[in-house]
Amino acid sequence: MDDPIIQRINTLNREFYQTFSHSFSSTRALVQPGVKRMARQFPKDGAVLDLGCGNGNLMKVLNDHGFQGLYAGVDFSENLIHESQRMLRSFSEPPSYRAEFFVFDLAQSKWNTFPIHEDWDVICAFAVFHHIPGKMARSQLFRNIHALLKPRAEFIFSVWQPQNSRRMAKRFVSWDLVGIDADDVEDGDVLLDWKAEQATTQNIGYRYVHIFQQEELTELAEQNGFFIKDSYYSDGKEGNIGLYQIWEKISENK
Repeated sequence: MDDPIIQRINTLNREFYQTFSHSFSSTRALVQPGVKRMARQFPKDGAVLDLGCGNGNLMKVLNDHGFQGLYAGVDFSENLIHESQRMLRSFSEPPSYRAEFFVFDLAQSKWNTFPIHEDWDVICAFAVFHHIPGKMARSQLFRNIHALLKPRAEFIFSVWQPQNSRRMAKRFVSWDLVGIDADDVEDGDVLLDWKAEQATTQNIGYRYVHIFQQEELTELAEQNGFFIKDSYYSDGKEGNIGLYQIWEKISENK
């Protein structure tokens, strides 16, 4: 994918989450079943980095599991970081762990300026990577994550599989709506619409989604020094709208 198209899609995603952050956050009050299942992997007192933390929903799971380490939430949307901070303040009791939040754009920012320096026991990214355009850009992102992890530490993530849901498949729309030629995007790239509380032309947003294949993720893991420990589908009425995987860091990148 050419750089101008990548930049156009990144701008599209950024505008969506800045414009619809409150409306979007209100639909994410519940923690997905797949996330709850993955949370069993978290160490009780380790360092957990949540990439694309959104409204900070993962903190609910950490509370339930008696987490006592460091939680750091990172998101490119300043509005969603504020939502995370509000969630932290809303707990009836102060959490037993330390929580920090940072604005950082996974797709655009320089990773040598990453805002917090830590050897991470777990890095997670739920429903994030399908919004990153470009095969090479996604591979570079996985290399950056690899560099932040301790040896044998785990990278835990999920990606959407909207083709498995009739409801979500109905939201596939033409690239023409955002001024992009379908020939300029890659295989597996789709555009989804988002309708806020009242569906008018003023409050319809669009998001880029890349539909990952299992074979594609296997290749990315092997190329970037990871071993796939677990993989399963979860979420949605069909129970297969999200693909979850656990990758273990097994080698240093060349």
